[in-house]
Amino acid sequence: MDKILTQFAVMLISFFAVWFLLSRIDYLQEGDVQKFAKESEKKLGELILKSIKATNDEVEDKRIKAALDSIKSRLCEGMDLDCDKIKLHIIRSSDINAFALPDNNMVIYTGLLDYAGNAEEVAGVMAHEIGHMQKNHVMKKLVKEIGMEMLFTIAGGDAGNDIARETAKVLSSSAFDRKQEREADKFAVECLAKTNIDPQPLSNLFFRLSRKDEVPEEMAWISTHPDSKERAAEIIKLRKEYTFTPRDILHTPWKDVQRYLSKKQEDSDDKSDKDAEVIDEEEIEVSADTTAAE
Repeated sequence: MDKILTQFAVMLISFFAVWFLLSRIDYLQEGDVQKFAKESEKKLGELILKSIKATNDEVEDKRIKAALDSIKSRLCEGMDLDCDKIKLHIIRSSDINAFALPDNNMVIYTGLLDYAGNAEEVAGVMAHEIGHMQKNHVMKKLVKEIGMEMLFTIAGGDAGNDIARETAKVLSSSAFDRKQEREADKFAVECLAKTNIDPQPLSNLFFRLSRKDEVPEEMAWISTHPDSKERAAEIIKLRKEYTFTPRDILHTPWKDVQRYLSKKQEDSDDKSDKDAEVIDEEEIEVSADTTAAE
């Protein structure tokens, strides 16, 4: 009997020893995979961003960037997030849109800044997109719609620019599923309330989106955010769960920010026209010189 018990004890100890070693190996492998996936996500974000910038200019104006950075900092403070990890990119486009990319990149089109009624609406959109980032919705969506193998191919630089552009379209012009959108809405309301920004303007924005007859053709955000009227009502309901004291986000009125942005756009257009005129003149001169040589 003692011999049997001894053999059983040895077997039991051996079993747990092997189990422990195998579990350690699995753990290390999982860590390696996570590390590789994170590095790939960073590369993927860079490539998609590059494809966007290939067709649209990025706004580098310090005042505009400072205004949005100020909003971002306020939101991060409320949720105790590392602000430096969230990278803002203001892209010059008439499309009224904003969306999250892999590796915590957020793209905001100037069309959205022009359309917003106040800084609080912009803050609401930014909080919503940060919600997608924090819930890892971006990578889940890409894996579902494009596939892990293709994502690794893109991140490895083995795919063409066309594929990177199509991947950007998936994130900028197609919706997350309803569950993910509502999770991002819930995160946005909590984030806004915790930093003393009223979530009501975000609800107002959604309500305007629901009135399609009054929405400009460039309103890309409407196609990526369905059921806007119901979600506007849900935001009001969630808002009642929090106690907050609304404080201004910016010292500068939002209309002034919009006027400044519009002025910078006009200056940029004028510069482009002048550059085009110079090119035309050079072409004319070259043509004249060629004729003379003949």
